[in-house]
Amino acid sequence: MKEEFKEALRGWLAAHWQEDRGQCLGLLAGITLAIMILLIGFWRTAFIVLCGGVGLYIGRKADREPDFFGRIADEFLDRINRLR
Repeated sequence: MKEEFKEALRGWLAAHWQEDRGQCLGLLAGITLAIMILLIGFWRTAFIVLCGGVGLYIGRKADREPDFFGRIADEFLDRINRLR
């Protein structure tokens, strides 16, 4: 039964990957999320997803702004200097 399901899933993914990549990724993300909730619980999974979202946001900002990390470092050092 497991092997039949795996083969059916692989066949569906192979057939739809080129045309419906979003559906394939959504399916895999949903299955992964469901397994994580079952294994480690809802709140731990929610925390992991939240951390991933924050990382995605920071990564996108870094890609779009040329000196993103330099600006963050400068702001951080300015705030530390104001505390003295």
